[in-house]
Amino acid sequence: MDKNAKLRIILAVVIGLLIVALAALLISDASKNDWRFSSSSGAKALIVLAGLVISLVRLISGISSPRTLRIYEKAYKDEIGNAFSRSDNKKHKTKLLRALALYNENRYGDAVKLLEQLEDKCNTADDFCAVFLFKALCYSDSGATDSAIKEYETLLKYNSKHGTAWSNLGLLYKKAGKASEAMRCYDNAVKADPDSAYAWNNLAHAYLTACQWQKVIEPALRSLELKSNMHQADTALTVAYYALGKTEESRKHFEHAVANGGKADAIMAVLDSIAKGVNPFAEPVDVSDEVKRAIGFIKRDTAVPMVEIRLPAPEDGNKTRLGGAPVDKVVPLDSEGNPMHLLAAIWCSEVRGVPDFPERGVLRFYISGNDYYGLDLDEPNVQNDFRVLYDEDEDKFDGSLRDDPNIPAHFPIMRALPVRLSPAMGSILSTDYRFEEAVDAALKKAGLENGVDDISDEEFDLIHEENSYGGHRIGGYPCFTQDDPRDFGSELHKYDTLLLQIVSHSMPDENGKEEDLIMFGDDGGCQFFIPRTKLRERDFSDVMYNWDCY
Repeated sequence: MDKNAKLRIILAVVIGLLIVALAALLISDASKNDWRFSSSSGAKALIVLAGLVISLVRLISGISSPRTLRIYEKAYKDEIGNAFSRSDNKKHKTKLLRALALYNENRYGDAVKLLEQLEDKCNTADDFCAVFLFKALCYSDSGATDSAIKEYETLLKYNSKHGTAWSNLGLLYKKAGKASEAMRCYDNAVKADPDSAYAWNNLAHAYLTACQWQKVIEPALRSLELKSNMHQADTALTVAYYALGKTEESRKHFEHAVANGGKADAIMAVLDSIAKGVNPFAEPVDVSDEVKRAIGFIKRDTAVPMVEIRLPAPEDGNKTRLGGAPVDKVVPLDSEGNPMHLLAAIWCSEVRGVPDFPERGVLRFYISGNDYYGLDLDEPNVQNDFRVLYDEDEDKFDGSLRDDPNIPAHFPIMRALPVRLSPAMGSILSTDYRFEEAVDAALKKAGLENGVDDISDEEFDLIHEENSYGGHRIGGYPCFTQDDPRDFGSELHKYDTLLLQIVSHSMPDENGKEEDLIMFGDDGGCQFFIPRTKLRERDFSDVMYNWDCY
């Protein structure tokens, strides 16, 4: 029970006692005078008694005075807008304000009843928006999440640019575990109200809990531009910059966050989880010892050597690059007779530890500049609009790092990017079409006779999450934004070896603004596959190419 409600009860008890006492005195006086008042004071007492009764009724019924209602009109000015503002709608406006008074006193059921009575009286979009907004707030604050979501969705039919509704709906979807829906709402919120620091902060935190570190930066910085003491935005930047390896920026925003009210211990706990390779935002799942052992078996038994391609990198003498000017004297042409553009050139002598990969030579990947980036969904292994070329003489190729002046504006890589090549080990990923088979084998090895049939959906989701990571690489396992295309036909299963994977990559510039270095469609990536036997033979005529995005 809130403070106002308690005060109301106390006042009602006091007034009730006064009424009883005054009534007793009047009855006593009247009985002594043949049931007539002894003087004019009796009539005055009756007037006082009537006033007390009216006051008690007002307290019990919650009817607010016009002066009190004006307080709520001022407090909720932005939320009410122009609802029921016409002169012939005064009584409806009064009912709306009474509903707000009840909402403010946590009397959600009573408030909803009044708001429902107003639905038939709505004529304008502002009328409907005010009614549905406060119905949603009543449901949300009382814990009826599904009902609140329904009200917000109804509100947005009347005003699709209602920033508060989008933000609040995003919070409800996040609470319901619907991350993608929450992200959509937050994105719409900043479009509807680009001057709301809270909307930008919500979007930043949506990216944060999805571990999309680079996408956190821009909305969080925008939030701080609008509200410099928004410690939640500084906290998001602290975590994101730390995960991206930008320790100086992380430290700066950590200090700002704590100075403005952020909890240092909580922030440090998140950073510690990231340092250990643990998702700090994942919901804890109780798993059996068999599942824990199976996770270890998957990582150990499926691990293969690969090389990670890291960006950004200094120009330190390595010649391998992504994008840039062609390294061939004669550039391959696509099916329309147009010159293709260089996607990547790999100097094989710089690659260490990938099984069956050439020890020397230059491997070039060219794709068409058409709208499909050279992909043919029907024949992904026919090199009409993409080309993979290999020559073992490295000295024949131009090793200088130059941009391509003829690159089309929509090409995935707009300039030459030097890279750092780092040997690593990688286990099978959750989007690989062979993943469920690998999980089933690991679970049986761990002691679960029926494999995946013996675990819960939550446990399978945990295994899925434990085997999800992105990045550019040579060798190893692919990660897909959508589905593994090799699972669409058994004839594609022969493409068992990942030659190259490049994914969308952005990072903040010197001003903190997100800059796209690589972008396949809507934050997607590409892969090139080859049969292992063809790789050993240095035959790159039989390669499968794929790219996808959200």
